[in-house]
Amino acid sequence: MVSRIIVYAFMIILLAAHFSRADQNLLSIVVLLAPFLLFIRAKWVILSLQGLAYLATLAWLYSAYTYVQARIASGDDWLRLLLILGGVALYTFWAGYFLRSKQIESRYGFLIDTAEQPD
Repeated sequence: MVSRIIVYAFMIILLAAHFSRADQNLLSIVVLLAPFLLFIRAKWVILSLQGLAYLATLAWLYSAYTYVQARIASGDDWLRLLLILGGVALYTFWAGYFLRSKQIESRYGFLIDTAEQPD
């Protein structure tokens, strides 16, 4: 379970750095504080953090699109930028999905798989 939280925390650090670079410091601080919700043992915490990761994936994809368009317009190399930001977006999505596990389920007290829920 600790490895899953480390993966998520690294994703949060990347996202906060992205927002900080864009001079959105308040958003950066809010994102950095989000993992502290893990101290609350409730189903909504995991669902909220997963939602944050999925929204962050969209933010990375939007940034990739706008930066690539700027690179194309200026005639610079854009493929490497697209591969890097695409990889970061994929990692961000995976970090959110990676929070779904039996360890997280037992810690936060809810069943993830609907086939395993009692009648």
